[in-house]
Amino acid sequence: MRIFLVDPPMQSIMLARAEWFPMGLTYLAGTIVREGHEVLIFNGEHDPSLDYVNNMTLSSNYYRYLDALKDHNHPAWKKLAAVMAEFKPDVVGITAYSVKFPSAKRIAAIAKDYNSKIPVVVGGQHATIMTDEVLSDPNIDFVIKGEGELAFTEFLRQLASFRQWETVESLSFKKGHRFIHNSLRPLVENIDDLAFPARHCLHDLEHYNSSTMANLFASRGCPYQCTYCGTQNIWTRSLRQHSPERVIEEIRSVKDEYGSTFFTFHDDVFGLNKKRALELTKKMAKAKLGVTWSCLMKTNTVSEELLINMRKAGCTKIDMGVESGSDKVLKDVKKGSNSEKILWGGRMIKKHGFFLYAFLMIGLPTETEEDIKQTKEFLYKLKPHWAGLSIFTPIPGTAIYKELQEKNHIPDNPDFERFSYQSPHSNFAISMKNRQAFPEIAQEMQTFVQAYNTSFRNLLMRFLSRGYHRNMRLLFFDLKRFMTWRRVRSAHIEGEAETNISN
Repeated sequence: MRIFLVDPPMQSIMLARAEWFPMGLTYLAGTIVREGHEVLIFNGEHDPSLDYVNNMTLSSNYYRYLDALKDHNHPAWKKLAAVMAEFKPDVVGITAYSVKFPSAKRIAAIAKDYNSKIPVVVGGQHATIMTDEVLSDPNIDFVIKGEGELAFTEFLRQLASFRQWETVESLSFKKGHRFIHNSLRPLVENIDDLAFPARHCLHDLEHYNSSTMANLFASRGCPYQCTYCGTQNIWTRSLRQHSPERVIEEIRSVKDEYGSTFFTFHDDVFGLNKKRALELTKKMAKAKLGVTWSCLMKTNTVSEELLINMRKAGCTKIDMGVESGSDKVLKDVKKGSNSEKILWGGRMIKKHGFFLYAFLMIGLPTETEEDIKQTKEFLYKLKPHWAGLSIFTPIPGTAIYKELQEKNHIPDNPDFERFSYQSPHSNFAISMKNRQAFPEIAQEMQTFVQAYNTSFRNLLMRFLSRGYHRNMRLLFFDLKRFMTWRRVRSAHIEGEAETNISN
């Protein structure tokens, strides 16, 4: 069969270039290609003609996404419909986070316009938690809940034979006016048994760059209990890891196929199992892969021994989820750390010469104006080489989402198209003295972080962390991205100046 897998557009509609591919869909594609099916992955966010933009511009362009959802003739939908018609699929599979579920519904409608009898299957975090809502859409026939590779494979087997849907674990479907929910399939114990991600199934493959293709996982799952994180919706808190040999084989394969030399591990937390992480990094160093790489760590997983071996294995950049400089807020979200531990971890990371990227979040429900002030002050104490900022947005299935629902801060049928980390409509800052002022506070914080990032020291460190001596094409790619970003930033500043003059 011909399977058309889709990650719906959103960021691309907001005219922001995205340098990633849907890793979950490539894992899924790898498994079903191994079964003998033909797969095409349509990444709705992939548009190499777009420019790179910062968070401020992304937020100001958010209205474009909302408008496109109402405009059935928008170019994004026409492009997808044309690719679908050319591929002539037998099945359409769609994945979507909550904010992109309205986009997923538009794609389901396009699929039914193409062929009213084509099976439309939806998976991912939102479908796993909000299954009845998803199945309520007339254009969606099935939902795969949780980890999807083996469940989707079994679904295709039944589709080609007796169609005994009750036998497919993790499947939900319609039977008359009822929704039937089968029991969940157990997680894959040995994730090495899964096929390699099928990057070659990506539509428009020739227009992906080598750095984009170098995204990978060494593990699935995270045991921590951060109340805002939705990773447990799919992979639970059970940690499962690829073997070092499997990781090294994938790195070599991607490097040979796409010329990639800078890799990014997208594990929820790298080094959760210190013994396994040491084994991996030692074997990577011994393999002399000739690559550099980055990952995300928690302060709890940082150790001198591990950092030394990560450095030897080629790691140059470490991301850290800081979230807040307020110990009260960190405790409220069950971060499992505090500001003192984060400062220690940051010092250790910088001591060993890594580029430190800190993730910040504002707008959490218990956060006050004073807590945001502490986060600003903490940024200058931590002194990361770069900082990212997101606006808190509750994810269905998380503890914080349930709490907000119980307190009537989230309606039963929310507008999920407004539930984005960059959305100016995200405002759950219920502990602020003046909640209505939060959008202005968020914009001010974005400006503050952007000014911090653009110091000469931070820009230089960012360039040095990328390992350009191994791949000059990566240098030219990053320079182009930086110059585009600077143009966008300058235009934004000029626009602000004109507004101030006119006022």
